[in-house]
Amino acid sequence: MSHEYWYISRAAGFTAYLLLFASVVLGIANGTRFADRFFKRNNIFDMHRFTALLSLFFVSFHVFVLLGDGYFHIGLTQLLVPFTSPYRPWQVAVGIFSFFTLILIVASFYVRKYIGYRAWRALHFLTFALFGGATLHGITSGTDTNMPWAQFIYLGCGAVVVLLTFYRVQYRMPDDSSARTMRLFAGSATAITALVLLLGTGLFSAARPTTIAAVADAGASNPPDAPASGSAASASGQPFPFLDSFDDDFNGTYVQSQDASASHLTLDGDTSGDLNAKIHIELATEAAAGSRRANITVNKAQMLDPATGAVICGGKLTQFDDGFVQISCTGAGPYAGIDMTLSSRVEGNRDGTFSGALSGSMQHE
Repeated sequence: MSHEYWYISRAAGFTAYLLLFASVVLGIANGTRFADRFFKRNNIFDMHRFTALLSLFFVSFHVFVLLGDGYFHIGLTQLLVPFTSPYRPWQVAVGIFSFFTLILIVASFYVRKYIGYRAWRALHFLTFALFGGATLHGITSGTDTNMPWAQFIYLGCGAVVVLLTFYRVQYRMPDDSSARTMRLFAGSATAITALVLLLGTGLFSAARPTTIAAVADAGASNPPDAPASGSAASASGQPFPFLDSFDDDFNGTYVQSQDASASHLTLDGDTSGDLNAKIHIELATEAAAGSRRANITVNKAQMLDPATGAVICGGKLTQFDDGFVQISCTGAGPYAGIDMTLSSRVEGNRDGTFSGALSGSMQHE
């Protein structure tokens, strides 16, 4: 399937992030002696406002261009209501909250004379939460996070904002011994907090295996007492690497039959991308006697190793509605002790084939 909308959204997202970074830098620098040497305050403020407005434009494009995406067919509800997205719900929710915060801050420029400078300035402090949320959203939901250039952007922009914030804070404080001590403490605490938060996002995690065979080989090559990068302990206590989340193309065939009393669906597909595997789904229902409600007689969903056919994860469908499929399963073999949640949006064709995308996450028990 085509990736145009996904690529455009990612490009717009990075553009918006860099514009937001520029706006934050200009806002922090405004009114400092260093900035006053080169620019007039009014000019800095105008550029600060303009880059914020331009960032909002690209964020809006980043969000709403996904309405044309052919993978998940995401609607306005999933794009604007937190925790409703089928793709990485909490990570996308952080982005939604950041989007609304950016709208509020940009709007505040144009109502400043009505709400007063003090209220406007207090509202403007949300910019720090906005930038932190945008950074967290990009790192945790972006598919480019492990790329060196993306890591350079996040680390570079984050470091500059932290350093400028510290400079602005100490610039406003009196120059005496107690103030200097406070500056040093505040700067160190800010840097340590930022580093801890970055470590928690997975920005520094090593590249993960991309196929079932690679994952199994990596697990076998790690000695029992050696920690595996990006791994979690399996049920046996042995370290075993797994993917926190993955996004794949998904296509295959399906057979569906239905009559007045029963229906049966079999779906077999292949995934390719972050994690190559086979998916087998079987769902059968029959009409209950004296009731309009159908009983589920078969509900089976499996992820299989494409090389050996061995079951990697076995479970069942938890949602099947208008082409949206959600699976909950428990790992087997090398994935024992790991729960997986898979979500897919597929489009079926009359010839019995389908195509779409599948995303998932793995959680150690």
